[in-house]
Amino acid sequence: MAQTQPTRSPAAAEPAAGSAGLTETERDQIRRRAHAIWREEGYPQGRDREHWERAQMQVLKGRRPY
Repeated sequence: MAQTQPTRSPAAAEPAAGSAGLTETERDQIRRRAHAIWREEGYPQGRDREHWERAQMQVLKGRRPY
């Protein structure tokens, strides 16, 4: 069975409040990781924020607090 083309990636769901204090590089890394998670899970709809938050945790895990 062929998979339908995705209509919206989690990268489109970047929460404005959740990205405060992030560098442009960090936002880009999170965006790319959220998109990869979305693809890995078969392009589910309605889980944008979950994918973004998971990606953000993964990307920022090693970041030093200021």
